Amino acid sequence: MRVRGWRGKDKHQYTFTTSWVPNLINQYRSFDGRTLKVSANDNWPFFGLKSLPGGAAGDVPDIGIDVQIINTLGLYLNFTYEVRRPSDGKWGNLLDNGTITGMIGDVANRVAHLAISQITITRKRERVIDFSAPYFFDSLTVVSRTPQLRSRALAAFSPFTAQVWLCIGLFTLGLGPLTRLFTWLAPPPDSHRPVSSQEGMVMSHQREVVFNIYIKGSTTRGVSEFSFHFFRSLVVQSNLLYPRPWYLRFLFVSWYLFCFYVYALYSGTLIAVLAVPSYETPVDSLWDLPAAVAQGFSVGLIEGTSDLYIFQEAKSGVYQEVWKLLDYTNFVRNADHGFDKITQEKYLFINIQMNSELSAIQRGRQRFYFAQQTFYPQGYGIACFSGAPFLPKFNQMLMRMLSSGLISHWKNIELARAYSSYSASSSTPTLTGNRKPGAITLEHLQAAFFVLVLGFLTAVISLVGEVAWTAWSKSCW
Repeated sequence: MRVRGWRGKDKHQYTFTTSWVPNLINQYRSFDGRTLKVSANDNWPFFGLKSLPGGAAGDVPDIGIDVQIINTLGLYLNFTYEVRRPSDGKWGNLLDNGTITGMIGDVANRVAHLAISQITITRKRERVIDFSAPYFFDSLTVVSRTPQLRSRALAAFSPFTAQVWLCIGLFTLGLGPLTRLFTWLAPPPDSHRPVSSQEGMVMSHQREVVFNIYIKGSTTRGVSEFSFHFFRSLVVQSNLLYPRPWYLRFLFVSWYLFCFYVYALYSGTLIAVLAVPSYETPVDSLWDLPAAVAQGFSVGLIEGTSDLYIFQEAKSGVYQEVWKLLDYTNFVRNADHGFDKITQEKYLFINIQMNSELSAIQRGRQRFYFAQQTFYPQGYGIACFSGAPFLPKFNQMLMRMLSSGLISHWKNIELARAYSSYSASSSTPTLTGNRKPGAITLEHLQAAFFVLVLGFLTAVISLVGEVAWTAWSKSCW
């Protein structure tokens, strides 16, 4: 503010200019060697911790992007720092009962001057602490195991859905009684119609075959015989029935065309199913999670992070639907725990994109599948207690690091550190198994042999039943 001063002997008016608010950026150009308390979780590639040498209690910073940031701030602003982990091991948030947990709670309760370890900036957290300007941006993804080969046990039934199989079965069984009903309702044929000698020979030959094999001298065709012949047509076998009435010919022709169409679709689809390997449907977005859960997968994420609260506090939309799929028993302590569950069970892990990529590289990138769509973009900042006077200086330094490319450089260092532990071939994301067409194996024909064995068992049971019925009938008579 401007304050008027005095008039000198030279009759000039002098003014004195000052400010009641100190310039914090200039004031905190140096911390004069102070020691700050920093709350952090062990969270490589951002803040890796290691135990003190000699078995002493406590942790010291090791490697990571955030470690590089806080070290650079300490070097240029002349301060040192001590690291402490939050008592509950969480990132923290403001709960509905007013409790503040994790690293956020340490800062809000002035147990620590600041917290840094990939902390997402959220409005709810900003109610109790102040954040620096965001220095890193990332988004969430869904990680699962690499899609596995589908079982070929029921490959013979895979060309059609259950509804199609049901319709085919009902029509095959229903046409027998329908045809028998037509023959019962139709008037008797004109036995005096003249028939040519050639037609008579064909009809005589076909009737002879039918009579000798199926009817055994009887000219009455029952429901079972009609149904069996319709089934023969369905499996592309010759039909020994010779329908003379035109209404039966129309019925048979429509059934033959139907069978031809069904057979063409079935055979073509079955060849494709058996010749080319089929894999599980991958999870590429949040919308795919309900179908994956229906197939036996469980969904989880790291407990106590902001990622949990975006689902918990959602009032509508896909986030609310995902929250209904979550179970506290599937929450994990950290990313390592989440990736262990992926390899051990059918588990879908919602986590930060970069952390997940590095964790997957360490374990073999080809073993994991990442969703094609990421979601919930977020920025990370340094958490400071409300009204922290050094925050403007921190923001200035962070902007310099960003504009100079230092943070991107440190990110590349951590990526190179992860890749160095594995060869380039092991880090290439590929689906397991041979994706080329191969020969038909016994695995492909499991369903066919299953049907054959089931038919044999049914025949044996029927034989035993008939023998028992015959023996019982003789004993009764």
